[in-house]
Amino acid sequence: MRIAALDVGSNSFHLIVAEVETGGRIRVLDRAKEMVRLGDSTLHKGVIAPEVFRRGLDALRALRRIADRHKVDALVAVATSAVREAQNGGEFVRAARDEAGIDIRVIRGDEEARLIYLGARGSLDLGKRRVALFDLGGGSLEIVLADAQELYFTASLKLGVIRLAESCPCSDPPSPRERAHLAERVRTMLDPVISRVRAMGFDDVAFTSGTASALAGLLRADGGGGKSTIALGDLSALEQRLGTMTVAGRGRLPGLDARRTDTIYAGAVVFRTALELCGAEEATLCETALREGIVADYVASNRPGILLVEEFPDLRRRSVMELARRCQFREDHGSHVARLALSIFSQTRRLHKLAESDAELLEYAALLHDIGFYISPHRHHRHSAYLIESHAMTGFSRSEVEIIALTARHHRKAEPRRGRGVMKSLSKTDCHRVRVLAAVLRIADALDRTHARLVRAVRCSVSSRTVEVRVDADGDPELELWAARRKGDLFEALFRRKLRFAVDGIKESEEPAAAELPAPPPLRVVRS
Repeated sequence: MRIAALDVGSNSFHLIVAEVETGGRIRVLDRAKEMVRLGDSTLHKGVIAPEVFRRGLDALRALRRIADRHKVDALVAVATSAVREAQNGGEFVRAARDEAGIDIRVIRGDEEARLIYLGARGSLDLGKRRVALFDLGGGSLEIVLADAQELYFTASLKLGVIRLAESCPCSDPPSPRERAHLAERVRTMLDPVISRVRAMGFDDVAFTSGTASALAGLLRADGGGGKSTIALGDLSALEQRLGTMTVAGRGRLPGLDARRTDTIYAGAVVFRTALELCGAEEATLCETALREGIVADYVASNRPGILLVEEFPDLRRRSVMELARRCQFREDHGSHVARLALSIFSQTRRLHKLAESDAELLEYAALLHDIGFYISPHRHHRHSAYLIESHAMTGFSRSEVEIIALTARHHRKAEPRRGRGVMKSLSKTDCHRVRVLAAVLRIADALDRTHARLVRAVRCSVSSRTVEVRVDADGDPELELWAARRKGDLFEALFRRKLRFAVDGIKESEEPAAAELPAPPPLRVVRS
């Protein structure tokens, strides 16, 4: 199963496409990023500006195209502080759904921290060690205290790099007083939270986010910093250097994205202060975060559906089986009836002249014909049709769903007639398809009347006046044949041929007298 996870952040929009392999292992296939800066002015003024609004939608459409190229089975998108705090955040969410086809879930800070933990846990070698994890975004800083098994503490502070740049404007370059003011503001907000984290105890510190990766890249370009660590001394020196540079000067630093030049200094201040308050000499750089957490959370929450994808790669069949299993259908009976129905359909093709695509709809109607028992045994055929029509039958056209529902609806009781009930809305061609498919399904269902699968196979011989159905049975199929004779009337009317049944090479009489018809056992209750 392929899942696309989209992080609609205040600074950047991040997309990953991941494949969930057998056993639950997650393998990232593709990554994409759009530096949207949705938080520009939004976090300060509380409104997403029109030009930023449009820039965000353009980015979403581009990321959606990448996800579509990978033919993902699910796209899960979450939005954080910029959308959460904007007065027109709801309008942005609606526009994303209408214009880009993306349903965005706006999450709170504590949920964001939980998802960050799930993502980071997959790449940090925690074991039994506790980690204090800091994820710095454009609008907020998420702080997590956890080990490999448990999440102990989370906090979300309004200390994002875009928010700091707007709330603490500096000269270009910043003056010493402005730098001191920014550092004091960060320390004042961080100190109470980190004091609680230190009181609870931790073994390591880890940083994650685009800002953390950008700082690590600058340190490596200067010949400092480890491959996956950020040392306090190196970070302090880099902070001092960035604080004395103009925005244009930072733009000339090798490897630094030009769109981070006005926020990278604030990011260095936050991370350096966090390390100092934690009493740590270095932090581990964590490459996974919120978007990986979205995938991990989806896998944990949708494990049955993911197993269904592995079992049924075909989208249409998977949609049918998802509905069938949700309604707790009798899989052995439904599958057996479907096999018998397809056999009869194939062997009588010279009569009905329907296409192979209709055989597929017949099979799905047979699998779903009894799901109405999930609601009530009484009039279960009507309930089956309702459940099929109400389910999101992914991969099917509306007319195909109606044909499946009506075929299941008429597997018993009244025959489907054109111009009656829902059949009024069908074309003449589709009406004929429903009548043929229902006629075949009625016989196939009758041939498993006891749900014992006594009838192993059928062989149909078509002549000018009759259709002989030879039954290969395992045991006595008396009740099945009694039901099949009763439910073959629609088939006979459609094709103007009498149905005849033969068992073990013995041809049955043309029309058994009513007194000779065996009645169902009086105390036996079976599904039809």
